[in-house]
Amino acid sequence: MGQVTTKDLQQRRKDRARYKVKEKNKAQRKRIYLHISNRYMYAQLIDDLSGKTIVTVSSGSNKTSKTNAVKNKEAAKKLADDFTEKLKEKKIKDKEKFVFDRGQRLYHGRVKEFAERMREKGMQL
Repeated sequence: MGQVTTKDLQQRRKDRARYKVKEKNKAQRKRIYLHISNRYMYAQLIDDLSGKTIVTVSSGSNKTSKTNAVKNKEAAKKLADDFTEKLKEKKIKDKEKFVFDRGQRLYHGRVKEFAERMREKGMQL
């Protein structure tokens, strides 16, 4: 057997975090997944029962990408605003409850701003 690399350990952590979210989702709610890369932030609404992604929004696709502010808390708020608009376009109810999947990220900074803005807009995470 070969050595365990840092990349392998990171993948295990990601898999474990996603597994925990799916395991605790006993009510079979739809999952809001937030991914933050080095350059952009992405939010997805995923239905785990059917295995399909319903809505996807990226900070690179909105108007803030023309400025340099795509990595900060304001961009997270803008992403949450765009995400709730897309959910309303798809006619997904505000009163429906969702599971918030932040991956292996801690709940502070951009992740916290995104979640709080979603709650301000009426989503139940």
